[in-house]
Amino acid sequence: MNMAPPNLTSAATAQAPEAVAPPAAHADTIQKFLATELAKQRRERIANRAMAISFGLFVLLVWAIATEGGFVHALIIPSPFDTVEATIRLMRSNILWPNVWVTLQEIFWAFLLGLGSGCLLGVGVAMFAGVRATLYPYLVAIQAPPKIVLAPIFVTWFGFDMASKIAIGVVMSFFPMFLNTLTGLTSVDPNAIKLMKSLTAGRWKTFRYLLLPNALPIMMAGVKLCWTLAVLGVIVGEFVGASAGIGYLIYAMNFQLDIAGVFSLIILLSLFTLFVYQFIEWLEGRIIFWKQL
Repeated sequence: MNMAPPNLTSAATAQAPEAVAPPAAHADTIQKFLATELAKQRRERIANRAMAISFGLFVLLVWAIATEGGFVHALIIPSPFDTVEATIRLMRSNILWPNVWVTLQEIFWAFLLGLGSGCLLGVGVAMFAGVRATLYPYLVAIQAPPKIVLAPIFVTWFGFDMASKIAIGVVMSFFPMFLNTLTGLTSVDPNAIKLMKSLTAGRWKTFRYLLLPNALPIMMAGVKLCWTLAVLGVIVGEFVGASAGIGYLIYAMNFQLDIAGVFSLIILLSLFTLFVYQFIEWLEGRIIFWKQL
């Protein structure tokens, strides 16, 4: 009995769609998964913003009820309406913006100097054993006393001008940046460093391709803390002794019992600090893009 040989061409043709189909199916599955994740993240962002706005409105409502209903005296907490009125009055006056400009210069110089010195010393202590043995004990010892007690000393040394406020801001913002830089650079897996050495990578290449990428997330946390402490240090310095600045205005208005003006300045300063903080977080997402992978 003669048996016809199998038609290999037909069999291959019949199986071809099955071989091609899985990659296309996988691509569709990946696209659907990515679309689902993006939609989920979008919903989470909207929900988070809605909760934040709702909480803010709740606080405003409680604030308005407590003040307008007479539960809290106006010299303790002014009403939201008085605060808005004071804000408009300040923005139209000729005393706000010159003082704002002085404080902005002090804050940014304190932030940049604290950030730069913290990064440089953090890298030096982490990368060079001699620098670590020489400077690290003294850097830690300097942080022992509260920084606020140094404010009168800096005012005595540098006077009532911008230099004393910048110095206080630098002292307060330096150590978090230094410590976060040092922690990030020294928290690398020792086996990874040995691998880089086995690949004949020098100190610079090891720093560039291994230590720095590992340290950047921790360093960015230090940058955000450095910013907030620079603002705090400058305002504290203006409280202690100044002839201009937002802290000087707050102190003067508080002495004049203009509590609504004080609250207005505090809110404006808080909004500015928050705006720059959010900008730093945005930069963090662009610089450390691999965190989102």
